[in-house]
Amino acid sequence: MIPFLAWMLFMIVKYGKGPSHLMVNQWHSEWADQFFKYITHLGDGAIFAVVIVILAFYRLRWSLYLLFASLFTLLFVFITKQIIFNGMPRPTKYFENQEVLHLVAGVKMHSWNTFPSGHTITAFAIFMILVLVTKKEYFKYVFVLAAIFAGYSRVYLSQHFLGDVLSGAIIGTAIAVISCALVDNWSLLNKGQWMDKDITQLFARTNEQ
Repeated sequence: MIPFLAWMLFMIVKYGKGPSHLMVNQWHSEWADQFFKYITHLGDGAIFAVVIVILAFYRLRWSLYLLFASLFTLLFVFITKQIIFNGMPRPTKYFENQEVLHLVAGVKMHSWNTFPSGHTITAFAIFMILVLVTKKEYFKYVFVLAAIFAGYSRVYLSQHFLGDVLSGAIIGTAIAVISCALVDNWSLLNKGQWMDKDITQLFARTNEQ
């Protein structure tokens, strides 16, 4: 993940906000259009709900990690995009009437509230938690790549600038770490052993009682 973040920072510092986006926007192909058109949905908010349910069948603690991360993400994205940085133009508005962007057919474009990238925050919050809970090295790499592809897709599709994605990746990773630490250290949640059971074991125990 570090090379990805370093590359984005280098592009921003060396070329600036607009030129760096145009450089990345020139790297496109038909297969990449289709790939990033769909991979970007890994950053949809609904993915939180799906992963929370799936993890509940493995360990409730992990499901709580995602639940807290989803709440922090929702709150942070709302405050930053709708209050602090409200009205910042996205690439299509920034380059309006210049006809310089390659756009992918079928993708609904947005014009405002570019900073930070909410999809990137969501993707990194989800997949970094999965990296932390899985013990298999192979899956760790898969999850990191999924987060990177989801983040990069936002620039490829001209929904965000590199700076929006860079900040989103850092924020999402921080949310993942904070959420895990909060759940693990909150004494009210750690009474008993219920958090380290899956949801089927919990219900089975309830029925026995």
